[in-house]
Amino acid sequence: MESRSSTARINAVAEIDDTCPQCGGNTVTTFRHRHTFVYGSGESAVDLTVDLPVRHCGSCEVTFLDDEAERLEHDAVCQHFGVLTPAEIRRIRESYGMTRAAFARVTGLGEATLNRWETGIMIQTLANDRYLRLLASPATMQRLRSFGSTEPSSSSAENGRRFQCLKESEDVLRERDNFQLRPAA
Repeated sequence: MESRSSTARINAVAEIDDTCPQCGGNTVTTFRHRHTFVYGSGESAVDLTVDLPVRHCGSCEVTFLDDEAERLEHDAVCQHFGVLTPAEIRRIRESYGMTRAAFARVTGLGEATLNRWETGIMIQTLANDRYLRLLASPATMQRLRSFGSTEPSSSSAENGRRFQCLKESEDVLRERDNFQLRPAA
């Protein structure tokens, strides 16, 4: 099988914990390692290459990868697909000073979906990625805000219901009590 390959050059700016998870020592040093991994399977598998920070503890001699390495691999996959990384998505939302809930209300995106994209649990589709890129424009966000709230109307909030219901008349209750499922012939 011939695989395609891609090299990700992602500059990491992250807070590094210089404490060894094995011994608790603070003699951790970092070196870069060019790592190639296979993403996908079968015909669509590709080799992706990324420079990972490898940590080494001088006290107990353990060598390890941390969350930053995992994030860099995820970012390489996003770069391969040409979509925004989790940090870029979070920056768009934060540029408006909005919580996920507020951003979801204005954009119509699901709050849980935003969480999955921002934490790297899931990669957005190309269509959603394009929408997110449009949302980076203040003019687009202003236009969405002009459409108003997507909250339920005050009349439905007043009676405590989000959906209209049929009134249960005596006839409806009688039919409900007489209803039975029967085997098909």
